[in-house]
Amino acid sequence: MAFLFKLPDIGEGVVEGELTKWLVEDGQTVAEDTPLFEVLTDKVSAVIPSPRKGTVVARHFKEGDMVPVGAVVVTIEEAAGAPAVVAAAVEPPQVAKAAAQAATVPATLVHMPPPAQRDPSERVRAAPATRKLAREMGVDLFEVPGTGEEGRVTRDDVVSWAQRVAAGASAPPVQAAASAPAAVAAPKAAPKPIERGPDESRERLKGLRKRIHAKMRESKDIAAHFTYVDEVDFTAINEMRAALERFGVKATFLPFVIKAVCLALKKPEFRYLNASVDDVAGEIVVKNRYHIGVAAATDAGLVVPVVKDADRLSMVQLIAEIKRLGDGARDGKLPGEDMSGSTFTITSLGKLGGMFATPIINYPEAAILGLHKVEKRPVVVGDQIVIRERMYMSCSFDHRLIDGHVGAAFVQAVKGYLEEPVGMMVELV
Repeated sequence: MAFLFKLPDIGEGVVEGELTKWLVEDGQTVAEDTPLFEVLTDKVSAVIPSPRKGTVVARHFKEGDMVPVGAVVVTIEEAAGAPAVVAAAVEPPQVAKAAAQAATVPATLVHMPPPAQRDPSERVRAAPATRKLAREMGVDLFEVPGTGEEGRVTRDDVVSWAQRVAAGASAPPVQAAASAPAAVAAPKAAPKPIERGPDESRERLKGLRKRIHAKMRESKDIAAHFTYVDEVDFTAINEMRAALERFGVKATFLPFVIKAVCLALKKPEFRYLNASVDDVAGEIVVKNRYHIGVAAATDAGLVVPVVKDADRLSMVQLIAEIKRLGDGARDGKLPGEDMSGSTFTITSLGKLGGMFATPIINYPEAAILGLHKVEKRPVVVGDQIVIRERMYMSCSFDHRLIDGHVGAAFVQAVKGYLEEPVGMMVELV
């Protein structure tokens, strides 16, 4: 008897996931709980086990495909001799509903933007985050023309569609507005294909790398990046680290930076650095909690585990939490709640930090702080040339929200705490 295994509901509003890796082959015998495949969503990366014992008859998706919740992913033959029924992937019910809604758009709304021309049986291609945004904005994805790869609907498509519909719904009929020139948005540059050559190899963009690709493009497309760089003296922090080691507490300089960042973010003049811009509502969303993302390099790519309520943790608690998150990120075992909800991000290249870089904002956050290599350098203190432990620190801001002098003042505030950590300890009391 053939068992059609559908992608289960992973929870947290997830409606689809990317199948990143098959762990079985056609014809392979599996037991209950045998890992079948890996799936990646905006919330979590998970290994999906087999619920039945039997033989894999057919796999219905390729690695890198987006799989809707409820779609048949694999057919498992449970009993010998029974013919396998190979089912096509089941479309989620919201697609049929969207098709029906699209078919009933009144013909009288001639001033509204034209909906995408889709066959009623066609599956709308969109990432989970895009689907969530569409639900929050009341946008019917079935109507939105997709500008992404292979017609995929992007976040920009959803936002643009909502704005056009809102403008169309409140505008006078076309006949009454004929005398006014229409404002035409500049067309978005489309990616150009790269010609295939004899001396190359190609790999499909998938998994975490595909998520990073989309996230970085989104940030650069929306936020107006501005970077400010300054040099910070870490001599006093390293002296404090040495003192802590004598009490059995081993720490990098990162927990000190996190504490300094939290103290600076709490100042009223820097509240917008712990904020986001809701472009659809035209509002600045100021966050009143301090969840600090810490970018970490893994074999699969860059991930950002989050230190929740970092301002409320003691130094010892903060050191332990950073270690827990770092170990979990490298092992790929962090749950979704540890990878989301950041309000400000810190990224560090550690020993490879070089002089400085221009970090890309972890959108929709408004700023990101880049840490680089700490090394001994000769500097002038008073009238003397001395050796000090110095590091360049770079901070990128969303210039739409944060003026240059505010961003620079924020970096100076963080620098002040790090160069005079006694003052930081006083404020932490």
